[in-house]
Amino acid sequence: MKRFIITGTSKAVNGTVNISGAKNSCLPLMAASILFKKEVILTNVPLVQDVLTMKDLLIALGSKVKILEKKKIMIITNKKDHKLTVPYNLVSTMRAGVLTMGSLLGRYSKKKIRVAQGGGCALGIRDTSWHLDGFKSLGAEHVLEKGYVKISSKNGLIGKSYKFPKITVTGTSNLIMSSVFVRGSHVLKNISLEPEVIDLIKFLNNSGANIKFISKRSLRIKGVKELLSGNHKIIGDRIEAFSYLCLGAITKGSVKVVNINPKFLPSELKVLKKIGFKIGVSKNSIKLDTIKKLKPIKVKTGPWPGFATDCLPILIPVLTRIFGQSIIKETIFTNRFMAVPELNRMGADIKIKKNFAVINGEKKLNSADCISSDLRTTFSIILGAIVAKGSSTISRIYHGLRGYSNLQLKLRKLGIKVKMKI
Repeated sequence: MKRFIITGTSKAVNGTVNISGAKNSCLPLMAASILFKKEVILTNVPLVQDVLTMKDLLIALGSKVKILEKKKIMIITNKKDHKLTVPYNLVSTMRAGVLTMGSLLGRYSKKKIRVAQGGGCALGIRDTSWHLDGFKSLGAEHVLEKGYVKISSKNGLIGKSYKFPKITVTGTSNLIMSSVFVRGSHVLKNISLEPEVIDLIKFLNNSGANIKFISKRSLRIKGVKELLSGNHKIIGDRIEAFSYLCLGAITKGSVKVVNINPKFLPSELKVLKKIGFKIGVSKNSIKLDTIKKLKPIKVKTGPWPGFATDCLPILIPVLTRIFGQSIIKETIFTNRFMAVPELNRMGADIKIKKNFAVINGEKKLNSADCISSDLRTTFSIILGAIVAKGSSTISRIYHGLRGYSNLQLKLRKLGIKVKMKI
């Protein structure tokens, strides 16, 4: 089992980080490749473990996938019809596997599709009931059998209308993909507006789909006959960008992230400014500087453009270093505070009350042996270890490698003393 050993520092960290392509954009784009009859070329691909798992999944379904590692290019070719069973072993560690349900249904609507219920981070209840209700609005029926969702539509998919009871990123992406070839038009209401969803829409429209906004959170998808080829550059990873900005913040240093659109992080940058950090932006970069006294804050997560739930665990260790009491309210997942017990073992004073975290800041942290339980918790613990006195060991680091590209290398370039052991 891979572990990180991190030696804490009392020095301010200064440097620049090149942000990779967004994992949460790349995975739906890869799933959408199933809709295409010929070739899909993706550039700025983050070669993290989840992307490699999705690559294996596409290959298992019958696609040919070629990766040009140095150029960060992925070429996906579909010369034959896909297999229609998505196996459990390839979705058990990755939530995004459920996205193949929408793309397979969209392309093979009259056939019987079997998709294993997915895995991923243990963040609480993440069912697919809204996805399935959305498919039902198109005329598709489903049953659950031995851990697999079996879904099909005898008469093909017919456009109508569906309103999500609550905003869902994966559900929105799934319903968009399933509706691309619908007969007539399908209207989706109360959709997610996350940058990764917009990236998927842009990719599909540029490839021949007909998807248009009819209001702020509503789309009309007019069915087209086919999609042949596609070529798309993946957007920068906003969660990775925020993570490294927080590395600068927790060490009271100065960090610049490049290859990221600042407009993707409206609430997150506003929060950092309210705390007291200086934020400078350009078209393709963000720089954080520590220039004055910092103050605690109250934060609530929410769908974009609100403060991202993925950024919550990463902000918590920063707030442990700021004098006063900060409060964070989580509104998306039930298990988003998995990093708290590990940070408290380092000496932090964080209390969880239902979906609130109360952080009493400016506590000195000491090294500890820690265990990571999910993707964002990994980076949260890393931040704690970086400012802790002594050397900390973080086990189950594979969770972090699922979503952070070249994690060890990027930390080292910023001067962090980190070693990997197996």
